[in-house]
Amino acid sequence: MAEKPSGYRLEYATSARAKCKGPAPCKGTTIQKGEFRVGTLVDFRGNTSFAYRHWGCTTPKIFENMKKSFEDPSELDGYDDLKPEDQAKVKESWQQGHVAEGDIPASAKKDDGAAEGEEEEEKPKKKAKKTAAKKADESEGESAAEKPKKARASKAKVGLNLPYPTSCAN
Repeated sequence: MAEKPSGYRLEYATSARAKCKGPAPCKGTTIQKGEFRVGTLVDFRGNTSFAYRHWGCTTPKIFENMKKSFEDPSELDGYDDLKPEDQAKVKESWQQGHVAEGDIPASAKKDDGAAEGEEEEEKPKKKAKKTAAKKADESEGESAAEKPKKARASKAKVGLNLPYPTSCAN
């Protein structure tokens, strides 16, 4: 089978080593073995390789660029090797110009998740409470001003009696 030269590739992940290059918050998450993914041809220091993303992380801009290069989704590299249900997904998304809502992975929906969003909001609040508690302790009593400050460590004195000479002069 002859490979079709193109800047895009549709395939199933052969291992779980590739990281998603899609938009945040999914960017950097692992694409699991067997997952349907899209590869974009990239040139790095003279070497060409594919940067992969989950099928659900394919943006409308990528579909727009694909349509500039190809008239039909069946012309995309790897299309013929896809399962019929995935070929149907590609055709439907091609016509709509974006991926169906059901195809977007959970890792890309991180902002919509209430539990995960709450955890992110709580972390700064905890830090703010700690700093507010410290400020309250200081302003509560004027005992903070009464507490003696720790003495600074004194600097080493010059001309210590050392068993070897300290100067480098000959």
